[in-house]
Amino acid sequence: MEREMININANLVKEPEFTSFEREGEEVEVANFSLVKKYGKDKEYINCSAYGEKVETAKSFEKGDLIHVFGYFKTREHQGKTYKNFVVKAYNKIEKKDKKEEE
Repeated sequence: MEREMININANLVKEPEFTSFEREGEEVEVANFSLVKKYGKDKEYINCSAYGEKVETAKSFEKGDLIHVFGYFKTREHQGKTYKNFVVKAYNKIEKKDKKEEE
């Protein structure tokens, strides 16, 4: 199944939450976080999940950070509701330039 891969730049709503689950006898770490992207007066919230080795990157994220994510949307049905989640393949925090660097 081919997935549409997308890049998104948005701000972190709050610090990531870290959990884990077991798959095929191995523990898999998960970082869950939400981003908000503003379009004029409108906002779009994007729920994201990063798995395995990618979790370490999220440990330095703070509320309000500008984050670049690359991955795809995954939808699932549960009890009559549709849930949409962004599965992160790669991501990083976009650092703000210092005034001195811009000159």
